[in-house]
Amino acid sequence: MNKVKKAVQRLTPLELEFYRKHPELISAIGNKKVILKTILVATFVAGFFLVVISKLLKFGLIDRVNEVTLELSVDLIFELGVALWGGVATTVLLQHFVDQKYKEGRQYQQEVMKLLSKKEAE
Repeated sequence: MNKVKKAVQRLTPLELEFYRKHPELISAIGNKKVILKTILVATFVAGFFLVVISKLLKFGLIDRVNEVTLELSVDLIFELGVALWGGVATTVLLQHFVDQKYKEGRQYQQEVMKLLSKKEAE
């Protein structure tokens, strides 16, 4: 038995009732666009904060404001460009992962819908 069917079998009656009241959430589980957008946004935000933190640490103890501001700006622009390249590479490499999660989400949707319809028939 695959992991999607096992996950559906572990659903409690309370969770099934929640899905019955909110069927739109079942369709959101396997939405490729939502999965991809979530991964890309999280990656971009994490990369941005890491770059900013690294630069703040690097220049935090220097007293010359003008020199620091110029070098910080140049370095941040450079690092942002590199981060964007990395984001593109990550997107390409994660496409397989997204496809797999999409298929699992679709299977999960179908299994939950089967279970709900079976419960309603009883």
